[in-house]
Amino acid sequence: MQDGLDHDGTAGWKHRSVYEFVAGHGRWFTPAALPARVGVLEERQCFANATATERAHPDLAYTEGFALAADSPVPVLHGWCTDGDGRVVDPTWSGAGVAYLGIVLPTSMRPRERRSWGVLEAPGSLVPLLRDGL
Repeated sequence: MQDGLDHDGTAGWKHRSVYEFVAGHGRWFTPAALPARVGVLEERQCFANATATERAHPDLAYTEGFALAADSPVPVLHGWCTDGDGRVVDPTWSGAGVAYLGIVLPTSMRPRERRSWGVLEAPGSLVPLLRDGL
């Protein structure tokens, strides 16, 4: 199926899909309970929540990738924070995630304001990553 993604417009790109990009650059993070110092934020606003959490806690890093919730068989594009030991700090699911594969985005790529979409899903930020890589 991945081979079917090639077409003239993407010839020479480093990655053919967001899945290939995350698989190539991402790493597995350790699911963990939400620390008491971090509050649970609004459901279905993971990217905005991760941005706000990183701003409130500069020792945490904004991270995007794919995550699997405890009550779902399907991984979804998701945003969360990670600590220096690779543990997940997820203010949206508050510890309900069971698997996280993602990328700590470089500081220059992290959202500077709350928004409801992720870097890895917005065409303006995803296309350059697929074309050129990190």
